[in-house]
Amino acid sequence: MHPSLISGLCLIAGLTLCVPTYADPTVGVRAGGGEGLRLYSLFGRWQSPWLQEHVVAPFFSDTVQAYWDLSVERWEGDEIGDEATNSSEVFIVGPVVRVNWPSRRLFLLVGVQPSYMTHSVIDDDDMGGNIQFTSHLELAWTPLDRLTLGLRGQHTSNSRLYKPNPGMNLASVTLAYNF
Repeated sequence: MHPSLISGLCLIAGLTLCVPTYADPTVGVRAGGGEGLRLYSLFGRWQSPWLQEHVVAPFFSDTVQAYWDLSVERWEGDEIGDEATNSSEVFIVGPVVRVNWPSRRLFLLVGVQPSYMTHSVIDDDDMGGNIQFTSHLELAWTPLDRLTLGLRGQHTSNSRLYKPNPGMNLASVTLAYNF
């Protein structure tokens, strides 16, 4: 396992242990790809009472809940070459909303989060710079109280902070443990 993924796992595990139990923490893994890249991800998610009270609750019913999400991703290109230029770690942190629709067991996760890429050129794709934004939509299902499975689509781009701004579209499957 790559050292940055190990560091990310330790960070997520540490944050999850520090999160109060009322925060409904979740940790998990994602794997997938797209546009010639492979994606591996570790993530942690926990409820945000402040965002819920001040941002979500005034506009939505209790079927919408606010969370913080921290993800550490590794993107690997298909082309053969120097690993340093053919892979990148992507650190993503920010708010996510959970929409319990049509039920608490089958729900949507939606977010737009700032992201940092360790290498902005990967597999001959120049993302323009290291600062990016990741928007995502995930359909998730909780067949058991502690287990969540999901399908996630995400788009990462620099939102025109730099030129070029090609963006990257990736899809992944999610396996998560709910505390």
